[in-house]
Amino acid sequence: MKRIALAAVAGLMLAGCGTTENQLVNPEGFVIEHLALDVADPDTTAAWWCDNLGFTVTARKDDAAHTIFIVDASGRMAIEVYRAQTQPAAPDYASMDPLRLHIGFTSKDVDADIERLTKAGATLVVHEKVPGFEGAMMRDPSGIAIQFVKREKGVLLK
Repeated sequence: MKRIALAAVAGLMLAGCGTTENQLVNPEGFVIEHLALDVADPDTTAAWWCDNLGFTVTARKDDAAHTIFIVDASGRMAIEVYRAQTQPAAPDYASMDPLRLHIGFTSKDVDADIERLTKAGATLVVHEKVPGFEGAMMRDPSGIAIQFVKREKGVLLK
């Protein structure tokens, strides 16, 4: 697989949208509630994320799609996993370039996360360390690209 330039995002500067460093320009703007992923087995995907990434199930629908909402450790971001009945198959996330779609997480210790998650069934795609940035692109057992980053200067405002 071709080398993925994770460090390209390491030097991101706040620009555009009238932003300044560490300032919310429109605190009344939209806040992301959830990201939705069509997966082959919502129960298995949700369980792995809860067991290994610290998510919590907050809602489950008894429907044909087996819709499950899982929320990250901050309690502010949810991921909806389901099996879309309108499609013949779930997307083949494992065949997608992880730079097309990935979910990024902050990490206190990227090496430890790689070791722990690999033992839990994730696969490492690339691990890169450059001054001010360390990142690991991995895939969960469903093939979804998950990234773990440790930045000298974070990109979040809070």
